[in-house]
Amino acid sequence: TERAALSYGDRIRYFAKENGHVSTALNMGIRNMRGEYFAWLSHDDVFYPDKIEKQLRVMEENGVRIAAAAYRYFMDSGRKIAFRTTECYGREWLENSVFPVIHGMVHFGCILLHRSLFDKYGVFREDLFTTQDYEFLFRILRKETCVFMDAIVNGVRVHPRQVGNTSPYMDRERDKMYEMFLRELSGEEQIRIYGSAYNFFYQILVRLVPMKHMPISFETCVERLNRYEGQGGHVLEGEAVYIYGAGLYGRRLLFDLRCRGIEVRGFLDKSDALNGRVIDGITCYPLSHAKNIAHDAVIIIASEYREEMAEALRGMGITGYIYKEEYEKKHHMLRLPPPEDAVSRQLAVYRESGWR
Repeated sequence: TERAALSYGDRIRYFAKENGHVSTALNMGIRNMRGEYFAWLSHDDVFYPDKIEKQLRVMEENGVRIAAAAYRYFMDSGRKIAFRTTECYGREWLENSVFPVIHGMVHFGCILLHRSLFDKYGVFREDLFTTQDYEFLFRILRKETCVFMDAIVNGVRVHPRQVGNTSPYMDRERDKMYEMFLRELSGEEQIRIYGSAYNFFYQILVRLVPMKHMPISFETCVERLNRYEGQGGHVLEGEAVYIYGAGLYGRRLLFDLRCRGIEVRGFLDKSDALNGRVIDGITCYPLSHAKNIAHDAVIIIASEYREEMAEALRGMGITGYIYKEEYEKKHHMLRLPPPEDAVSRQLAVYRESGWR
């Protein structure tokens, strides 16, 4: 790294330090920065040539001090998958306080921010090894508006050895992060984002249910939710569904749909390892099973890799699908929570069955 950096001569300023995790390196860079704007490029990722120019223009046009953009996943195999957060959720959600932090709709490599934010909100917490970026954004977005762009400005490498897959600190810090969401957001902030305090705790619960290694935030959320008896009431009537994607996105959607009274007949997934497995009480079928699905059921795609998955379905001649986020919008699922008693029943089933 040093040899490559020094080869640029005086075009860049290079600083070296002993390994002390990401936050310490970021803060060292912040202390030594001379410019007005800050961007973080992870060693795994790439900036496209026009990233800074495009984001700076958007910030100036909107009079804000922070902007986020879309990105493209790339794998060592050569796969490339675009991910535009603005296609998942409208700006009324993405630019609403800490919604993008809670829902994982922002990648710090896609951020450009003005240095004055460090003076006002502080720098990265050096006691955090994996969630320092989200904790930092949580502080900022409670007060600042972040403009979200459609443009893809950088590439994000996905590989088995990245921190999210290997760090021993990940589950513990993520658990504490969600506990922070639950503890620190005021009732006014909860209502601003989700319309009601009850819905705030319900939406957090949906995210936590399939994440077994986060007991503190899960139990805290359940305890808070149980304070609201007789709340909610949003029950759906419609077609049975299959969920394409048996990962976290799909399992969260399964719990949400069950609480709202929708029949989920199974998962679909391209992974051979999941073929035939029973996940949270329903069978996971190979993607080829999609051809056998009756016309009275709809396929919901639940994954960050949704464009690639939709292309696979179209290649099979299947067009009767909908993206998870579109389904949620159509049925007002982010704004209207299901009945409290239905949520309690599902939680009891998940606990008794060992799914949670």
